[in-house]
Amino acid sequence: MRKTKRLTLSAILVALGVAFMSMGSVIDVLDLTVCALASLLVAFVYMELGGSYAWSVYICTSLAAFLVAPSKLLCFEYALVFGIYPLLKAYIERLPRWLWLVVKLAFINGIIWALIFFVEMLFGFPFIEGDSLVYKAALYLLMNVAFVVYDAFITVMVRFYYDRLRDRFKRFLR
Repeated sequence: MRKTKRLTLSAILVALGVAFMSMGSVIDVLDLTVCALASLLVAFVYMELGGSYAWSVYICTSLAAFLVAPSKLLCFEYALVFGIYPLLKAYIERLPRWLWLVVKLAFINGIIWALIFFVEMLFGFPFIEGDSLVYKAALYLLMNVAFVVYDAFITVMVRFYYDRLRDRFKRFLR
């Protein structure tokens, strides 16, 4: 594929990712869903165009969403977790198989603890509302479970693309 076609495809996918993020900003229920969909675009670019284009799509989508999308929280979610994770997942899964889950959980727990620290220390209000320690622990555990489900979602969608859709898209990507 020529560089012009690669650049055009990347730009179209950035615009589509920003459109997803803007839609998620307007409809609050869809915030995590549109982040997951936008991250699939990054995974697609990584599979078809390579790592440098995928990093560019991730960075451009993050920056453009910060400029355009009404909800900045959604942009932070995408920039810190959803957008970068398909790229990190590709590198993590090159490690020995037994180490995958450990590194993935270390990544998400590092992000969660960094968010807790910044929200509570810099802004002065609690990251997780509620007085009960059991409630906070359950919510923290739920965040980890949701991340594992998201990881499985990315894996299933990548396999689905390779098994069912790649041959159909191949003629357009020449």
